[in-house]
Amino acid sequence: MALPKLNTPTYELTLPSTGVKIRYRPFLVREHKILLTLANADNNEVARIIRELTDVCTFNTLKVHELPHCDIEFIFMNLRARSISETVDVVVNCECGNKIDTNFNINDLKVESKPNHSNKINLIENIGIEMRYPTLDEVMGVFESNDNQKIIELVISNVKTIYSAEESWEAADQTRAELEEFIYSLTKEQFDQLETFFVTSPKVVQVIESDCPACGKHNTSRLEGLQNFFA
Repeated sequence: MALPKLNTPTYELTLPSTGVKIRYRPFLVREHKILLTLANADNNEVARIIRELTDVCTFNTLKVHELPHCDIEFIFMNLRARSISETVDVVVNCECGNKIDTNFNINDLKVESKPNHSNKINLIENIGIEMRYPTLDEVMGVFESNDNQKIIELVISNVKTIYSAEESWEAADQTRAELEEFIYSLTKEQFDQLETFFVTSPKVVQVIESDCPACGKHNTSRLEGLQNFFA
C-alpha cells in the first residue's frame, strides 16, 4: 500500500525588479539538507546551490540563471523564512572589539534602490547604454576578489543595448571583441557612470540596531548580499 502524499503549502511574493508576483513553496527535508552545506562552500558553490534551490522551490517557472541578483536574494530569504525561521541570528562587531549576539526578522528586509537610479546611462548627448542587472553568479564572482579586470568584465557582460538618437545596437548581436573595444574607448568619467549603475542597483538590505554590553555603544550595522547574510 502506497504511503500518503502530503500537501506542501505555497506562498506568493513580488519580484523587486519587475513587480511580478510568483508562487513558491518552502524547502523540503532533502533541500534543507543541501542548505546545510552552504557554511563551508566557496562563492561559486554557494551561488550554484542557491540558484538550484530557488529554481525547484519556485516550480521551475523562472529562468533563475538570468534573474537579477536582488530577485534571487529576496526569493531565497523568503524561502528561508517559510522553511526554517523568520529570525536570523547574526554577530555584530563593536568598535571596542566585543562581539554582540543579536538577530533580525526576515520580514523586515528591505529592497533598497538609490534615488534617480536608472539602467539607461547617457554617455554623450546622442549616445547611451542600457544595462541589464547582473545575476547572482556575476555579483559573487566580483565580490570574491578586488580584481579591477573583473569589474570591467562585469560591465561588458551586462551591456544590453547601445543606442543613439537614430538607432540602437543589441549587445547580443555584437561580438565580445566589439563590446570590449567600445567599453575600452570610454573616458574614465563615462566608465564611472557605468560603475555607479551597479553601486546604486536595487539590493536586499537589513539594518541591525544593537547595544554593546561591554562598552555601552549603540551600533547600527548594515547587511547586504547573501554572502553577508550567511557569513
